[in-house]
Amino acid sequence: MIIALSNLKGGCGCTTLSLVLAHYFSQKKKQVFLIDLTYEGSLEVLYSKSMLLNERLPFEFFTSDLNRIEVLIDKLQAEKEAIILLDLPKAFANPSLMRLMRCVEIFIIPIQYGLLNTSAASRFALLSSKISPMSSSIFLPNMSSSGGFDDELSAQQKSLRSLGDLSSAISLHPALLELPSMSLPPSCLYELAVSLDLLYSKYIEPKC
Repeated sequence: MIIALSNLKGGCGCTTLSLVLAHYFSQKKKQVFLIDLTYEGSLEVLYSKSMLLNERLPFEFFTSDLNRIEVLIDKLQAEKEAIILLDLPKAFANPSLMRLMRCVEIFIIPIQYGLLNTSAASRFALLSSKISPMSSSIFLPNMSSSGGFDDELSAQQKSLRSLGDLSSAISLHPALLELPSMSLPPSCLYELAVSLDLLYSKYIEPKC
């Protein structure tokens, strides 16, 4: 299964949540391949630090670019039960990225509530549905409040639900804000367990 995390707007938590999900799926006894395709290479930096610390990660990590990714995915898909997690770059006019998106089965779209954020997430869902009509979109809020009125929040949620599934909000653990490496403290996944279990059991597991 290929799962991609992205949004038209940066700073929504795609990279952080892709790392969290890699650890979470590994706890589910899944073989996980985490691939960093971003231009910033934030996951690659964390991976380098993990290697310097001799940390044993429960998943396999790769960094790639859009010119090589199809060959890499072809090799990884030989593992039939594996989950391939992609942290996508913001380069949606790139033909190679569009070809890659056609292979994605689930798009997870991290969002922070707010009119601009909701608009960007909605536009990405529309874009991904046109490129990959058989895929599904899951909106994953990483803030529980928009900072606005309740009716504004309800209107944003209604709009998102018209375009995909809306999972329960995740309150990011403070440790995730300044990660020293790819390892996560046990308390982090423990505190996120309820939201992640809901995301997995309701929206991801039925498609595995």
